[in-house]
Formats: sequence, structure tokens, C-alpha cells
Amino acid sequence: MEVLMNYYEKVMILDANLDDSAAEETVTKIKDMITKQGGEIFKTENWGRRKLAYELNKHQKGNYFLFYFKAPPTTILELEKLCKVIDSIIKFMVVKYVKKAQIEAILPKPKTDDKVSDTAPVQEAAAETVTKAVGEEAGSPEGK
Repeated sequence: MEVLMNYYEKVMILDANLDDSAAEETVTKIKDMITKQGGEIFKTENWGRRKLAYELNKHQKGNYFLFYFKAPPTTILELEKLCKVIDSIIKFMVVKYVKKAQIEAILPKPKTDDKVSDTAPVQEAAAETVTKAVGEEAGSPEGK
């Protein structure tokens, strides 16, 4: 039986007072948990330290991280439990993607080696259209 996999985005704000190694350790814990639950991480971004819009748990700055991944739905519950236990995580949010366009935007793009052949038929068709439009004049005997 195949396990249902959904696509997710997770934003996590860490304590800005953590040094980079401690922040990276927390990110690694999150990544390991997702992969152990059968998930696959597509991309992780470190947005850096930023001022928070409002004070959270007596913190005015935070270190932002973004994850794009796919995982079984049961993973999200375990992920939330883990994030609540880790003290260095100030805030987190997981969003499920439901629209195909959203999912395609986060997936890695397939690499194509033959870019010229993909555009050549389009260019030839466009050239034929332009030639026909220029060659045919309204009211001329060739156009009738």
C-alpha cells in the first residue's frame, strides 16, 4: 500500500541570540525528523536574523528558516510536537499546498540539455505566420 504524501512549507523562527552552530543543529533536527518519517526535503532557506513585527515570548528579533518538503500527513503532528519541545524555536507554522501550481513552483526544475530543439519549432511556426501575413494583401488577386 502506497503512503499518501502531501506537499508542505514550514516557516520557523529561532531565537536570534543563538550562535550559528546551535541554529544549524536545530535545523538538522527538523530535517532528520522529516526524513525519518518518510518525507523528502526539496529546499531549505536561511532568511537570516530579522526584527519581529511584534514581541514574541520577550524576543524582538528572530532567525528565520524556510523548508519546502513532502511528507505523510502523520509527520506534521510529530513535527509540531518536536517544535514545541525545542526551546530555541520561538514560532513555527506549517502550510499544506493543495493547488497544483503551488506544488510545481516548489519542485526542482528538470534539467533539459537540448534547449535549441524546444524553441526551434516555435520559431519556424512564427516565421511562417509572419510570411503569410505579409504576402497576403487585402484586395490583391493573390489573396483571393
